[in-house]
Amino acid sequence: MRYDPPGIGLEIEDGDVLHKDLPSSEKISSAKDIKSVVEQLLASEPELLTSRRHRPALIMLLCRIYDVENDSEDQGTTWCSIHDGFWEGTTVVLTGLQAKLQVLNGEIGKVVKARGDKQKYEIEMKDDIVKIKGMQHLLHVCARTRVLVGDYVVIRGLRKHIELNGCLARVVEWHEEAQGYECRSIESGQLFRVKRENIVLIENIEGAYREDAVRKKEGGLPLAAGDGQPTGEGGGDTVLEVGSTVELMGLTRAQAYNGQQAEILGNFRPLGILRYEIRLGDGSVKSIRAENVRLVSGKSPRSKRPK
Repeated sequence: MRYDPPGIGLEIEDGDVLHKDLPSSEKISSAKDIKSVVEQLLASEPELLTSRRHRPALIMLLCRIYDVENDSEDQGTTWCSIHDGFWEGTTVVLTGLQAKLQVLNGEIGKVVKARGDKQKYEIEMKDDIVKIKGMQHLLHVCARTRVLVGDYVVIRGLRKHIELNGCLARVVEWHEEAQGYECRSIESGQLFRVKRENIVLIENIEGAYREDAVRKKEGGLPLAAGDGQPTGEGGGDTVLEVGSTVELMGLTRAQAYNGQQAEILGNFRPLGILRYEIRLGDGSVKSIRAENVRLVSGKSPRSKRPK
């Protein structure tokens, strides 16, 4: 999925991905609009897509992209609501587990029983069924096997640094000589190099930035740093351009960062909340809520459809 501009990728059997551009966010505002776009997609790729097999999935994905309530009757008992998405049979990777379950961070399993209303799940692992409470501990595993720079991943299977297992990260570089990927932790901004077998590709950016899954670490900027009130110029219905310089403000749990300037690297909307990925003066990369930045220099904000 691609949020801005909207688009989806259809993976074909030979490993290639067919990219399909979607209408702009300003043109989609209801479930009726979503269904219309889905019908157009089905008609455009009759050899790849079928209504019976792909229509429910396309409706669900487009509802995520456009942040529209999914009222489709096609959901039935197979497809959960758009705010859950971990239906039975879904392949997931575990993250953020504590105590005895901490050893499962980064491990892959399959959902065999789901109660989305209670956020209770039973996950089939290699040798056991594990009960998990809280959807923040589950992330969708991407069906694509090829890893690209910019992809979001979960670290797994490390033996020397087991504390990194389950860590959410972004691929920033491929090292041919070392045959490894340079990854940057979403939580701390730390860079580390891992091999392909030590990363799990995440299905979409929203899962990688799920607020409940990302926790504050020492030296890192907490995700829930603000007081929840839109005070910064980056809040509301505008999005600051990549490359803009901003000043951090209004942080309550990381007050030492207030007044520092940073460069905007990108933006995303986990659970509908606008956040920025920023680079501080010391080179570290953090994530921060839009209301906690003030534009210093850069291009004029782009108008966005109000949520």
